[in-house]
Amino acid sequence: MRAEDGSVPAAAPEDGAEGGAEGAEKPGWYLASLFAALACVVLRFGGVWTWWALLWVPLLLLAVACGVDNWRLMARHRPRLGAYEWFVLVTTHLGVALAAVRIATA
Repeated sequence: MRAEDGSVPAAAPEDGAEGGAEGAEKPGWYLASLFAALACVVLRFGGVWTWWALLWVPLLLLAVACGVDNWRLMARHRPRLGAYEWFVLVTTHLGVALAAVRIATA
């Protein structure tokens, strides 16, 4: 009997993702961008080594962690990003780099 008849179950994808490549998790840079922007705002309007560090340190770590996870997903699935997604990607990385420079030079 054939699989089209419904008598033979179809094989599940090897990576465990349902729906194959279409159901796979794709990177979204919006959350990393939000964390990077919040960290830059806190660094801009607060002091670098004052009690504001309680805010910017976790935000910067979350931005870096989200960025690492998104790069992992991009390497795995190679999605095609639109113009807006590329803009968010670049501004996120520039924001984290500027925050790191400001921390290093303070």
